[in-house]
Amino acid sequence: MRRDINWTTKRDDDSRYDVRVTWFSGRYKIQFRERGADRWDYDRKPTRQDWETFLDAIERRYQRKQATWKELEEARRLVAEALPTLPPEGTAES
Repeated sequence: MRRDINWTTKRDDDSRYDVRVTWFSGRYKIQFRERGADRWDYDRKPTRQDWETFLDAIERRYQRKQATWKELEEARRLVAEALPTLPPEGTAES
């Protein structure tokens, strides 16, 4: 069964983009799409807010028995690896 996690993020300039996270073959695949675009972007790096939203969503799914322990562990590992390397939210990237 396919269980994508989807959400829309609004930027400060009122533009929006969609995020889709798919669990397939023991790995997460994160995809982005700007509003109005036809294709998903597989190469963009998630922001701190994207990682936090993803982790919150997978933890809620686990509590409702809609995600496995393995999925939750992998999500926590990915987020733990990514967050220390990202600047805090609200700071400008160079």
